[in-house]
Amino acid sequence: MGDQRFVDAPPDGADGWREVWRDDRRYRPAGSLQALLEKALSRGTAADRDRQRDFNVALLDLLHDVRADIEAVRRDLRGDIEAVQLDSRTADEALAAEVRRVRELVPVAAERNDALIAALDQKIETLAVRLRDVTNPIVHAPAAPSQQPDFLYRRLEDALRGSESEIREALRPYVDHARNAQPVIDIGCGRGEFLAMCRSEGIAARGFDTNERSVAELQRQGIDVAIAGVPECFRDIEPGSAGSILATHVVEHLPVDALFSLFREAARVLRSGGLLMIETPNAESLLVGATEFWRDPTHLAPRHPAALVVLGREHGFTVDEVSAVHPFPPGTALEVDADDPPAVQRIVRAINERLFAPQDLRVILRKS
Repeated sequence: MGDQRFVDAPPDGADGWREVWRDDRRYRPAGSLQALLEKALSRGTAADRDRQRDFNVALLDLLHDVRADIEAVRRDLRGDIEAVQLDSRTADEALAAEVRRVRELVPVAAERNDALIAALDQKIETLAVRLRDVTNPIVHAPAAPSQQPDFLYRRLEDALRGSESEIREALRPYVDHARNAQPVIDIGCGRGEFLAMCRSEGIAARGFDTNERSVAELQRQGIDVAIAGVPECFRDIEPGSAGSILATHVVEHLPVDALFSLFREAARVLRSGGLLMIETPNAESLLVGATEFWRDPTHLAPRHPAALVVLGREHGFTVDEVSAVHPFPPGTALEVDADDPPAVQRIVRAINERLFAPQDLRVILRKS
């Protein structure tokens, strides 16, 4: 026999034992006596040894197959885990994209909801005004046909100006100014939101309006208001006795001679440091000047900020503030696409600044 029939030490692992049993290898004999004894015994145990060898080889083959099957299962399991991980990442990315889309839609839905609520508030206010018009007494008792313009203008005011809650929010800056410049005179007080806010905050204020229905409603509420327009409303006011004058959405209704009278009388009745506060549709907004301004048929002309500033300075006023306020709702302006070239983006922004500039103009002048 050659050396390949003997092993010097136990084999390593199942594959090593499989090779030993398959080739019928044995330990190398240590001497002649051991070799003789092994040869003598092998004749009597050869059949049992062959059966044991075949069993061991079969068992090791089965173990080899089981290990191969386990490795295949492991490979399949790793593939399944990788597939699940890939599906999970894909699902996470899709969910993140959906969450981003929902987050983008939430403000839009909120704005639309606010717009619907504002529209509902306006409808409720319109109905409430109609009920008050029917039930409230008028200040004087003119013939029925002459009452029609007052009723019609109240309808226009309720339909176009917005709800009382919206107007109160827009008037808040003027209330804050008036707190330190009392008493305040509200020219064209309309539905009286500003006067009501002043009363609730302890600010001395009185108002004038030419709409008899509005004046009757405010007098019923105990608000100091009278029927008069510009310049008649200033007739009984002493020079230098007023702290501030408010004229919101008034100057666009005045003919030029009445506009000049407003500045002249304001300079007369305001004390030094007093404020003339004007709000009017923004003549520098093309959308306002081209369409929104003309929704009210009683408007005569937009008043440009340059003209109002010049009139103020000619009558001894300095300029505290000239600003555009009340932007259009989001989504009105043209969208600036980040993928567009910078030159195109600049053009779109320039168009937005002129075409969709804020709806109103605020001018605050201080008497020198």
